[in-house]
Amino acid sequence: MKLKIMTYTACLLGTLLMIFSANAQQITGTVFSGEREPLPGANVHWEGSRELITTDTNGKFTIAASQAGSRRLIASFVGFQNDTVEVPIGTNTVVFELTEGFILGEAVVRGRQRGSYISRINPIQTEVITTAGLLKMACCNLAESFENSASVTVGFADAVSGARQIQMLGLSGIYTQMLNENIPTLRGLSSAFGWNYIPGPWLESIQVSKGTSSVVNGYESTTGQINLEFKKPTHTDPFFLNLFWSDDMRMEANITSATQVSDKLWTGLLLHGSTEPKEHDKHDNGFMGMPKTQQINLFNRWMFEDWERGIESRTGIKFLVDERKGGQMSDKGDNRYRINIDNMNFSVFNKTGFTFGAKEGQSIGIINNFTHHDIKSLYGKKEYSGKQNTYYTNVLISSHIGNTSHNYVVGGSFLYDRFDESFEDNLPTNMTPRTQFSREEYVPGAFAQYTYSYVDRMIFILGARGDYNSHFGRFLFTPRTNLKYNITEDFIFRASAGIGYRSPNVIIENIGYLASSKKIDISSINNLDIEEAWNYGANLTYYIPMPEDKSFSVSIDYYRTDFVNQAIVDLESDVGEIKFYNLGGKSYANAWQIDVNVTPVRRFDIYLAFRYSETKISYGQAGEANFKTVDKPLAHRHRGLINLSYATNAERWKFDVTAQTIGKSRLPESNVVNDKWSRPYYPLFAQITKRTKRLDVYAGCENILDFKQKHPILGHDDPDPFGANFDASRVWGPIMGRKFYAGIRLTLGELK
Repeated sequence: MKLKIMTYTACLLGTLLMIFSANAQQITGTVFSGEREPLPGANVHWEGSRELITTDTNGKFTIAASQAGSRRLIASFVGFQNDTVEVPIGTNTVVFELTEGFILGEAVVRGRQRGSYISRINPIQTEVITTAGLLKMACCNLAESFENSASVTVGFADAVSGARQIQMLGLSGIYTQMLNENIPTLRGLSSAFGWNYIPGPWLESIQVSKGTSSVVNGYESTTGQINLEFKKPTHTDPFFLNLFWSDDMRMEANITSATQVSDKLWTGLLLHGSTEPKEHDKHDNGFMGMPKTQQINLFNRWMFEDWERGIESRTGIKFLVDERKGGQMSDKGDNRYRINIDNMNFSVFNKTGFTFGAKEGQSIGIINNFTHHDIKSLYGKKEYSGKQNTYYTNVLISSHIGNTSHNYVVGGSFLYDRFDESFEDNLPTNMTPRTQFSREEYVPGAFAQYTYSYVDRMIFILGARGDYNSHFGRFLFTPRTNLKYNITEDFIFRASAGIGYRSPNVIIENIGYLASSKKIDISSINNLDIEEAWNYGANLTYYIPMPEDKSFSVSIDYYRTDFVNQAIVDLESDVGEIKFYNLGGKSYANAWQIDVNVTPVRRFDIYLAFRYSETKISYGQAGEANFKTVDKPLAHRHRGLINLSYATNAERWKFDVTAQTIGKSRLPESNVVNDKWSRPYYPLFAQITKRTKRLDVYAGCENILDFKQKHPILGHDDPDPFGANFDASRVWGPIMGRKFYAGIRLTLGELK
């Protein structure tokens, strides 16, 4: 009897202790969107309780254990489905993933993942290109991932090397900061060919943000940011294989795999191999339209998550080798015009974040990244080579004042760049001996950013940073501000303003001009100052209420960029020479865009967009009497597109068609031809996909109308390919014509 009493007493005391522990317990967590994007301003509460906790700018929250006895925790955000999780006694950390959709009565209407959409939650105007959007075309690499986006225009830098370049808000892509999961990437020497070095099948999503962005990632963003989210080991299929083949004999294979090493550690391996071994001359001009290529690319990443201790760490190692051989066809003999380009890139990074202190939502993030890039190139009789070593570190402390409506981030960063470049021109008319360029930059900086969130109605961000650039001997002050205001639940207004800076690397950033007989004036390269520009703009997005599974949204935006200083690339003061100098007159760009997303019936999506740009630039150095202000060469006036996507029941078959219109652009002056403007053209793309549980088979056609720019290489018919008239850099349109392709996507294993 005594034993039974002791046993009952022990059980009672244990139960009381568990209840007391549960009541004293603090639960921390994070609320994500379906794209693993943190949701600031989301509401979290216990079932049966009216007391709400709001997540901070990083989507994090801390909530006391339920006093009502419920163990069901609910997260909600406007435009997303509520999510409810059971929180067993003893659990300290939870994670929510909200998916887009809405509640109608007692039924939950789930939205299919669109190819792209304007983020509802981000205070900065952000277009998210989803996994579904990346599958609408072959998307072999990053450069080919924007055909369904009007915000970004991709073109060739020249007609012989295959180098790609982008334009955003009417300006070159060098003014758009590239981020690899919020780590700066594709900078310096990798900017010329780096767009070909990010395989599409590796990507989880792409976020294209317009205007000035957060000061947290540095001062280099002027027109916006493009952030790349790679497949995470924690959310990646154990094995995924993508095989691709096109009728021009381009072949590639991509493998992504992931495994859980322990209960807190995951690793993933991403592999890419591609080759294009065949020579092509689709213009019958004796030159290859695309070089023969070989590329090996690998990325090994590790993720450690210990939610109980509030620690998350990501580590990655990337390695790439790329070889290109082009120019005149091999049957032209030994004295032919040759293109030989070798790139090697190695990088390693670590991102670690952890919570600290008793205050909820308080954390520290530490980022470290090292990159080495080596390029050797031959363009006919011009040789360029370079080496870059970059080290970047960033420390962020996140917390809040009073409650989670007043958040702040403070921190410091350090950037080290070392460039060693050489250039030589052996053309008889130019004869520039081998010249060495070296530049070393130390950039220590500090920043602070305040965010005010008013429930889910308004987010206001005010940030500033100060950096000292050792190369230019200047202190750089960077103020930026962003505002998001929900006029109604479905009507969102955004505005931004701020300044951006960047160090020019004029040879590699204009490497396409080496594919010409123009003389490159390198005498003033060391006199170029840091580039500086203001950007400001606004956006209105309206999500029109629709019944059942239909949707309709309209987004309109305007952005202007004004340069205080710019590294001018002067192609026209002397048509036989390219000069570089600091801006003496004025340079600006205006960009207007409208996007419409419609789902008129179930499984049928329509995306329409139109962008108009006006980009002006002044030729003439400071102190000169007259400045020549003209349309910037090779900047397209407008771009429009329509994308139609239809899927059968259970998405067993998917059909995608994209039609574009590309407006004219002013062409650089030439002593060979008299054309002043390019022609508008109308690319057309189509793809069909057959889906099963494990295997997708897809086939498609690019540039269905087979439009090609006539005579992309001036002087190709001269007996001497090294003559004064040779110019392969005057490219404004497609150079390869129609292309058919096919491929498979195989998925094995199950996510745990």
